Amino acid sequence: MNQPPNNSMASSSSFYPVSMDDSRLSDIDYNVLDGIAAVIKTTKQRESCTWTYLRDNPPSESTGYMFSNNPAFTVITNHMEVGHSGSSYGWTMRNLQHIATYGMDAYIAACAPKPCNPRSQNV
Repeated sequence: MNQPPNNSMASSSSFYPVSMDDSRLSDIDYNVLDGIAAVIKTTKQRESCTWTYLRDNPPSESTGYMFSNNPAFTVITNHMEVGHSGSSYGWTMRNLQHIATYGMDAYIAACAPKPCNPRSQNV
């Protein structure tokens, strides 16, 4: 399993996406892309890596992301451009939490669309 890097931004470039130009983002859902862009923008405005904050500070079990009043989550949300419903917001934040915890490559392996094998489909 991938191990998260230390808290320095420089060491996190291969573990977390630090630019929307990251080639690994080509097949990612638009809601998650919006969240990734928001985390990148938030990181650029702070002195610490927002990815490591998400990794180290999960939401309360009683509120989840949808009802959390954590100011750091609010900053991320304010950078999102997609008009999220409560459900899509919670889903997007859980996807970001997965990336923050296990890394982008592990996220793609677990969650990205898989190529279709036409031979395995019943026609």
